[in-house]
Amino acid sequence: MGKINQREIWVDNVKVIACILVALGHFFMSMEASNILPDSDLYQWFIQTIYYFHVPLFFICSGYLYQRYSKVMNLQSWSKNVLKKLLVLGVPYFTFSFATWILKTLFSSSVNNEIGGIVDVLFIHPTSPYWYLYALFFLFLITPTFKSKKMALSGLVIALILKVCGIFIGSFGIQFLSYILSNEIWFVLGMCLSSFGFSNYINSKKVLTPIYGLGIFLILSVLVYIFGLSHGLVGFLLGLLACASIVLLVGILYKKRKQTPVFGYLAKYTMPIFLMHTLFAAPLRTVLFKLGIQTASIHVVLGLIISFVGPIIAAMIMKKSKWLEFFLYPNKFIKVK
Repeated sequence: MGKINQREIWVDNVKVIACILVALGHFFMSMEASNILPDSDLYQWFIQTIYYFHVPLFFICSGYLYQRYSKVMNLQSWSKNVLKKLLVLGVPYFTFSFATWILKTLFSSSVNNEIGGIVDVLFIHPTSPYWYLYALFFLFLITPTFKSKKMALSGLVIALILKVCGIFIGSFGIQFLSYILSNEIWFVLGMCLSSFGFSNYINSKKVLTPIYGLGIFLILSVLVYIFGLSHGLVGFLLGLLACASIVLLVGILYKKRKQTPVFGYLAKYTMPIFLMHTLFAAPLRTVLFKLGIQTASIHVVLGLIISFVGPIIAAMIMKKSKWLEFFLYPNKFIKVK
């Protein structure tokens, strides 16, 4: 993201919100799959609802930063960007996907879902949450930065067409194509926020607008769940409403670029939490089972704590060793020229 004085506070904080929701989603799914927590309408609604927007928020932030700090407009800059993203995304992707594969293979009876072979996991069907890095690489691969607002609008139209194709036609079972059709729109929306100077249009007096938007989103999400409306177009429109409301609300709250201590602290560790929350929660659950501890409250409290505290402590330890931190932030040690 560049130097400290270039950081976009609202982007950091949107990523914190998305990261927390991703970790919570995976945690509660594992609790339900392990029969620690019962299946319920509240659980099903929560999981369905956060999946409308939590990962799209990550793509929006990535697109915004890509457009703001990169220039990819010819073959030379494209090839340099591909090599850079292959390093930045590839190292943590392969490292933690492999670690997850080992974990799920060794403790297949205690994790929340089975896993395929290593080749399948790394190259064909990425496991959660690392599919985001896999998908993001392909988005960088096909998307140039915009030279003008007119180009940004054209890119948005193309991305919308791809999304419609994904919803009504499908990806013919091709995984990376599915990721592009599903998520290019969110990535390009983030790029458009940068191209059109999103921060310049924020009006701190209209804070109620995104709050109303979130309220409408929650009401609609309940109605969609009750009536069982599962069409992809419905999910996309709900996700669009939620993302727009969250980005606008966070942008308004942090318009003066004053970061809060809690968000500021968590913003430093969104990557480690995103990459490692399942690697800590799953083994803890296995240990508790081995000790004969079945109490749901103990599993939930300790599981939530380790999902966030574990990755933060691990990141602190890794920072003390260059060869360990390389697996989190390889671009700190290798520069693509």
